[in-house]
Amino acid sequence: MSSLGTERRDLREHLLKHRGTVLHVVDPFKIDVAEAVEKARAVTAAGMPALLLASTDYENFDEHMPGYVNAVRGATDIPLVLHFPPAPGQGFPTVPEADGVMLPALLGSDDAYYVWKSLLETYALSYGETLQPQPLLSAALTFGADARSYARMGTQPIEAVREEVEKYADLARRFGFDMVYLYSRNEQVSAETCRTFRQRLDQDQLLFVSGGVRTPAQVDTYLEAGADYVVFAGALEHPDWRRTLDELYLARTLPSPLPSSRV
Repeated sequence: MSSLGTERRDLREHLLKHRGTVLHVVDPFKIDVAEAVEKARAVTAAGMPALLLASTDYENFDEHMPGYVNAVRGATDIPLVLHFPPAPGQGFPTVPEADGVMLPALLGSDDAYYVWKSLLETYALSYGETLQPQPLLSAALTFGADARSYARMGTQPIEAVREEVEKYADLARRFGFDMVYLYSRNEQVSAETCRTFRQRLDQDQLLFVSGGVRTPAQVDTYLEAGADYVVFAGALEHPDWRRTLDELYLARTLPSPLPSSRV
């Protein structure tokens, strides 16, 4: 647990309480801050319990992100969670005003830095007596070919066969990660993979699934397979994103969004 101020809610407990829904990812290095503010208001009205700010690539993080976070914070009272890869010598980038930060161990990486050394480096550099976002320790696994993640972090895709999936699910349980994040950039995580992880993780370990989510049927499939959160980014990266947001909430496993979701 980080040295958070007492005024902040416990993010992990908050996510456990609201499991069984969708979360949106805004890429602060792709999405203009004005659009991010609009989306923050819309997903809050729709009932999402948090908003992720994430990107695989970033430049000038320290100059760009504090103002971005503060602008989005002004539009919503739901937790803002950062999810960015670390950089050697710097660890995971953070903004103190964010509510949380995912600290993933990339279990499929060829580079030990991205598997575990980055976690130790981040705690050594960032988590002292000053206010910091609450860390969420995550086991992150990639499925399907992903040249971009390999070039950036040495990430090898996990083979989606039962023996491999069970092995990594058991590792995640044994090491007590707060959450597991299953991701596919160019394909989709299978429902069976999701189901196997849910069956083998402890009940209080969160399961996130992301990658190529565009339809209500996909949301239903993942939630019915045991995902706690179905995460999407690209589905709302177009001018008519409000219509798509409404369509996603047609998933039978989700409550209908509030009328004010189209503000």
